[in-house]
Amino acid sequence: MSSHGLGHATRTASVIEEIHASRKDIHFLIISDLPSLFWQKNLDQAIPFTTYRLKTDIGLFQTDPLQFDLIKSVDLINQYLSKPADQYGELLKTMEKYNLCHVACDISPLGIIIANYLGIKKTLIENFTWDWIYQPYIKAFPSLKNICTTLQEIFASVTLRIQVTPFCEKVHGAIAVKPIHRSFRMDPGLIRKKLNIKDSKKLILVAANGIDCYSNLKGLIKHSPYHFIFCGENKKVEINKNITLVPLNSSLHFPDLIRASSAVVGKVGYGMTVECWAAETHFFGIMRENFRESEVLKKFIINQQIGKGLTLDEATSLDWSIHFNEQLKESEKVISPRENGNRMVAQTMIQFADG
Repeated sequence: MSSHGLGHATRTASVIEEIHASRKDIHFLIISDLPSLFWQKNLDQAIPFTTYRLKTDIGLFQTDPLQFDLIKSVDLINQYLSKPADQYGELLKTMEKYNLCHVACDISPLGIIIANYLGIKKTLIENFTWDWIYQPYIKAFPSLKNICTTLQEIFASVTLRIQVTPFCEKVHGAIAVKPIHRSFRMDPGLIRKKLNIKDSKKLILVAANGIDCYSNLKGLIKHSPYHFIFCGENKKVEINKNITLVPLNSSLHFPDLIRASSAVVGKVGYGMTVECWAAETHFFGIMRENFRESEVLKKFIINQQIGKGLTLDEATSLDWSIHFNEQLKESEKVISPRENGNRMVAQTMIQFADG
């Protein structure tokens, strides 16, 4: 799967867990450039899987969490697409070792290229594809037109295509499913107990990886009525009055932190958006203004009444606390279970693989 953002990986983990719930005989070979620790944290220990570290996608070359370099991106994409499948020798040997019978891709075209080369079944799981993302830039970068054509042909070659809500462009013949999110593991009260936070305090989770909200805001929120949890680069959990610092690699399951919170501040992406939706937690999403998917996610956030979009300046401004005072003055949230699309994806893929 693509590691351009964690949303592709989190929903892949959710689908793997649901497939394993029905079929204990399946071994999963996970190909991505995410560290093994991510999969160890997000998959049940009973699931048999092997990781293979490889960059499977280019996407857009990021210069920071919200900006990208399109010139560099075009160069890297051309290099990536020009490499024939038979040059991935070590990967092909590994796939042969596990007698692979089915390749499922979350927007990464590499898996489809490899599956076409091997002549095995392939599934595409997506809420957008890269040709759709690149289209607005063709006028400024004409070489993207050929890239988009190539990608359209690759994505069109799959037999099974699954579109995950909220998806960006309806494709004829694709199967549409509900949003996919990771399951919750721990009751919100237990999360609070582990972090030594009183039940009476409303929690605000700040998880904007790569954006230093903590330095900008710690002076402003010391006297806030809310308790703030910052996920960041610190090495251990630290508590200072109404601020708790939690490491990114904390043993706490991130969806549980979201569900225990009254609101989340974070970069708008599929994973964060849908997990806030599943937890019915208010989401103040920092928008990537020049990324086409962002508008679709913003519309979903507004239509589902789970939050609002913020610019980076709004998220780090002196008026920051006003957002919470306006949105969180109502009574405590009531969590009702949402239907997870992972079950339909798992059942569809199993039927397809066995057919």
